[in-house]
This record gives sequence, C-alpha cells and structure tokens, in this order.
Amino acid sequence: MENLDALREELLAAVGGADSLDALEELRVSALGRKGRVTELMKGLGGLDPDERRAAGQALNAVKTAVSDAIEARHAGLADAALDAALAADRVDITLPVRPEAEGRLHPISQTFDEIIAIFGEMGFSVAEGPDIEDDFHNFTALNIPPEHPARQMHDTFYLPEKDDGERMLLRTHTSPVQIRAMQSPEPPAADHRAGPHLSLRLRHDAHADVPSGRRADRRRDLAYGPSQGLPDRVLPRLFRGRRRAGPFPAELLPFHRTFG
Repeated sequence: MENLDALREELLAAVGGADSLDALEELRVSALGRKGRVTELMKGLGGLDPDERRAAGQALNAVKTAVSDAIEARHAGLADAALDAALAADRVDITLPVRPEAEGRLHPISQTFDEIIAIFGEMGFSVAEGPDIEDDFHNFTALNIPPEHPARQMHDTFYLPEKDDGERMLLRTHTSPVQIRAMQSPEPPAADHRAGPHLSLRLRHDAHADVPSGRRADRRRDLAYGPSQGLPDRVLPRLFRGRRRAGPFPAELLPFHRTFG
C-alpha cells in the first residue's frame, strides 16, 4: 500500500496551495471523490489480511479526516477572501449626490379647493369641515327628512352596521350636515366639505363627490339679495381665470347662476 504519511503531507500541501474555490473543489474530488486517491486506497482494503486491513483502515481514516478538515478550513478562508474582494469592488461611494426621486403633486381637486378657500377667505369667510361618517340626526332628522323619504333607503345611502344601541351611522349623503353643525357652533362659518351619496358606479366616476358648499349669515339680519347674487361674478372669474360663456345651470342648485368654462 502507498506510504500514507507521504500521501497526507502531499494532499495537505496541495490544499494549502489552492488559491481559489474552484481549484480547491478540484482537489477535493481528486482526493476524496468517488474515484479519488484516498477512496481507491480504501477500496483495496478488502484484499488485505484482517490484521493489516484493521491497521491500514485506521491509517486511511486518519488521512481522510485530516484532508477533509484542511479542505473545510481552506474553503472558509477562500470564501471570506472572495467576499472581501466583492465588497471592495462593489463599494458604494457615499460622497455621490443622492439619486433624484419623483416628487408628488397636489391633485387637481385639492388645488381647486385650495383656490376656492383662498378666494372666499379674502372676502371674510371661514372654513368648516364635518365628519364623513354621519349620524341620522345631522344627515336627515335635522333637515326635516321624514323616515319614509326615499333618500333613507338602502339604494340611496351607504349605511354602516348597527351599533349596540341600534343606531346606524352612514356616509354623509350631502353637504347640509356640515351646515347644521356649523349653525350649532358659537361662530358659524362658511362650509367646505365632501359628500358620498349612493350613486351607480361608472367607468369615469364613483360614488364620491367633492362639493364646496357655502353659507352666508349675518347676526344683524340685514342681508340683502344683491350682494349674494354678485358673489359668482366676484369668485368665478378668479377661479376660471376670467374665461366666461353663457350656458344653462341647474336652477335648483343656485337661484342665481353664472356659467364659466
């Protein structure tokens, strides 16, 4: 049988000289693989006498263990070196400027509301907002909408599940509940808010509506119709940049109306 001490020293020297993971893998296969030098020697143990086989088997196992441990240690060292090299090559230069990121923009509806609030604010109006989820009193009862009114039906209103006391909250179906709350406050302001009536969905719209609603009040009760009628002439030219045309407008929404666009 081959000199096992010389074989061990040769293999350990080869392991220590491996300079890459690929070279180390080739050495492992040539020494410990299915047709490796150590494996072939172990296959030949069957032709020896029992006493010689026992001694040779122990010596071969010792060689195999020493080579395996050396290969494992060398693999860890080469893997760490490869990782360090990769990190050095891929190092991020922290002195570089930050990559530009896309900035968001205000939605056109939000921009329009901001302009409306600014215009009316210069005229002395203030802003009030109310909850999007309303109770029955502010949405219906305070507005003299009777229980049998169609607006209270499920097909016209988004209702929430009943609470413990049996009350059912709902999505505000119009702008008037905010006006009710504003009139109940010590300083009633103008109102600007949203409504969510139960409308049939379409490709270009849903059941949500953004509705600016205003209310003009005077504690002295000396309001005249003329100044109110002139509000559109003061507001709409600024809102639509002075573009004006004649056209129809739902009379039930405003007793006085102008069409701009």
